[in-house]
Amino acid sequence: MPILSKSLHIKGNVWRFPYVIAQNGGSAAVFAYLICAIFVAWPLFMYELILGQYLRLDFIKIWEAIRPRWLSFAWAQFLLLFICQSYYSMIIAYTLPYIVGSVQDPLPWTDGTTSEQYWEDTILNSYDDLHDKPRGPGPIQWRLAAALFVLWIITFFSVAFGKNILSQVTYVTVILPVVLLIILVCVTVHQPGARAGIQFYIGNFDYRELAKLDVWATALGQILFSLSPGFGTAITYSSLVSKKEDVYRAGLIVSLSNSAFSLLGGFAIFSIVGFMAEEQGKTIQEVATMSGTGLAFVTIAEAMPLFGAAQNAMSVLFYVMLLTLGLDSSYAWTETIVHAVEEVLKSKGYRLPTWQVTLVLCVIMFCFGLVFTTRMGCNILDVIDMFVGTIFLLAACFIESIIFNFDIGWKRLKYALQAATYGSKSYPNGRTLFPRFLCRFDFHVTVPLATAFLFTYQVIHVATEPYRGYPRSLLAWGWTLLAICLAIVFGTIWKQNKSHLPAIEDDPCFNDMLNDDETVTCKEENGDPAPVQTESAV
Repeated sequence: MPILSKSLHIKGNVWRFPYVIAQNGGSAAVFAYLICAIFVAWPLFMYELILGQYLRLDFIKIWEAIRPRWLSFAWAQFLLLFICQSYYSMIIAYTLPYIVGSVQDPLPWTDGTTSEQYWEDTILNSYDDLHDKPRGPGPIQWRLAAALFVLWIITFFSVAFGKNILSQVTYVTVILPVVLLIILVCVTVHQPGARAGIQFYIGNFDYRELAKLDVWATALGQILFSLSPGFGTAITYSSLVSKKEDVYRAGLIVSLSNSAFSLLGGFAIFSIVGFMAEEQGKTIQEVATMSGTGLAFVTIAEAMPLFGAAQNAMSVLFYVMLLTLGLDSSYAWTETIVHAVEEVLKSKGYRLPTWQVTLVLCVIMFCFGLVFTTRMGCNILDVIDMFVGTIFLLAACFIESIIFNFDIGWKRLKYALQAATYGSKSYPNGRTLFPRFLCRFDFHVTVPLATAFLFTYQVIHVATEPYRGYPRSLLAWGWTLLAICLAIVFGTIWKQNKSHLPAIEDDPCFNDMLNDDETVTCKEENGDPAPVQTESAV
């Protein structure tokens, strides 16, 4: 299925998911994550797929076509994607020094140092005290800058010249990490202390944690970030697939696979966390949160000596796993950015080769990403991830839900899916959104209310209590970018132009498909054979 090779990008599930769970009480956070996935993220992701396939435009043109007032929202969404891709590339680049270190004997994080010290001192060279340091973000770390440069070289050549290969390679880079992760789980669950780590992860459910809005806000932010509704990627990719592809089925597979991989990765990470806690005489939560967003890098490094004589080979494989997982997502985001810019240039009469557009954008994002290679880079990344990758992402998803409800409508979305799948072997009368009651409840209630409420809560929370106790000078990075993104949203909101959506009510199929008791008699369109007369299955 073509859309699967383009959409199955397991982003943030190993890097971000375990830290989010550890930070918010373990098993209660897992429960909140699943609820947010079912009632908010999965539905919105599938609605984006249906919309992209129906209108067959990239996300910037789609929002403008729905109603011209949303053009500025499209550009704010573009900026969201651009910023997140810039810092996410740095996270992927962290794997490169670890891959190099993995071929050394002994492993550098086992030779007179700990995995946490190696991460903090050798990889990041971060400041011990952010409140007592020289002004500015600090000098660029050559090791990180070189890794980021290599990452962007790989991304450039892959996106500019390797698009035909990427769809095939993606199957390998998705299946291989799953196999490696299963191996890691099998090895780590038998270690001393692993049971306590797993107990923290899925046992000892403390329902009182669910009364904390932080738990829900970060859980929703995590599933939105990893699945990527609100970024425009799903819309752009689904606009390129066949008009008859069952994007609902593809979206369901991608959504379930994405969350399943997150949950599987949690078993490996928390087994190692339990092992480390027992060795260090600390609590599970202390170990799980002390490395911040670098938890996955620290814990996987800690697990490598468990493989004995094969530790170097396994270390290379596991950090290559993190690299390939990240590259899949990086390709998807970069391709979406490039495609959007190309379409805008074409509309202005400029037709540049894809490699030139890709080169310029990669250079810009690399330069922007250099700030994350400084001594304070990881902290800046954490702040921007919170303010843009979480808070503004919630705002973007809320605005999308408003557009879906008031300018697209449930009937149009339902019709788009059924028309696309009409005449297929599995669904001769077309597929319907199922379960219908739950989908409609998500569409009208849970998606807009959850995203709006948690966005508002997060803004108030970080305004009244400095995020993670960071100094104001550091938080200014996040507030500035958040303010810019929000301001852009309102740039064209004043426009009163009418929608450019096709008038599907003029299609003889429209009313029939939405009526359970009528027969469907579709006219021939775009050279496609007219479907046979049959009963509607809506």
